[in-house]
Amino acid sequence: MHKSFYASGFLYSLKTHQILLLQSKQKDNTVPLWSMLGGESKEGEDAEDTFQRIVHKLLKVNLKMKHIYPVYDYFHDTQDKINYVFYAEVKSPQKFIPRKESAFSWVSFSEIAKLRFSAHTKQDVIVGERVINLKRRLAQHLQ
Repeated sequence: MHKSFYASGFLYSLKTHQILLLQSKQKDNTVPLWSMLGGESKEGEDAEDTFQRIVHKLLKVNLKMKHIYPVYDYFHDTQDKINYVFYAEVKSPQKFIPRKESAFSWVSFSEIAKLRFSAHTKQDVIVGERVINLKRRLAQHLQ
């Protein structure tokens, strides 16, 4: 039997050092919430496959597995399932067509503090930034 899980994450531009987030429009005109790209797993998928499928569904971008990096995973209490968090490297930011209920925006990590997230999402983005910074430092050290 397939145990459902959730996979989420963001795209990371190597050129601008920005991440792609989703801004959901609120029906009650409150301040919009920001989130990562994410969705439920399907039968037979592993976490990377789920993230790759969700990105393709939302953005029509075909990510190569070698450009998808794990951040971490944890039990998401409000979803009652495991959430696997990833980021995928892209060379430069692209523009994406807004959807009826949401819009995509490239933001820098320094702008994160000004944005409104759920507590879990904010933590996921902060940990993602730390993983990216560690990878960059290790690459510089190996040169």
